[in-house]
Amino acid sequence: MSQIGFKDIKTLRGMFTAPWHPILIALFLWIIVRYSKDKIIITSAFRKDDQGVHGQIPLRGFDLRSSVFTKPQEITDDINQSWIYDPDRPEMKVALFHDIGQGEHLHLQVHPKTRFLGKLDVSNN
Repeated sequence: MSQIGFKDIKTLRGMFTAPWHPILIALFLWIIVRYSKDKIIITSAFRKDDQGVHGQIPLRGFDLRSSVFTKPQEITDDINQSWIYDPDRPEMKVALFHDIGQGEHLHLQVHPKTRFLGKLDVSNN
């Protein structure tokens, strides 16, 4: 089973400050099961006054430490092949592997129209 950790107490607090969107919960659980051999470290969740998905109520985004994964870009691709952010905006993605000045990480986000497209098999490739 996957181990779940938090970057720091502020991140842990952000996990519980706002309720999570049900689709975000489904995505989180899918990641935990699919990547159960990896330690999942949450580096950001709810951030008050954030104008993006990290500031939405219910929460629609969280970040994961990418360095715990051997091939984070492959995980990002796997997530985006299994989930669609918004059918009306196919250019938008559920998972991004990027660095916006705080270090590389996996940014995960959902929209009310986010849908699971993958197989129910959660075995990791």
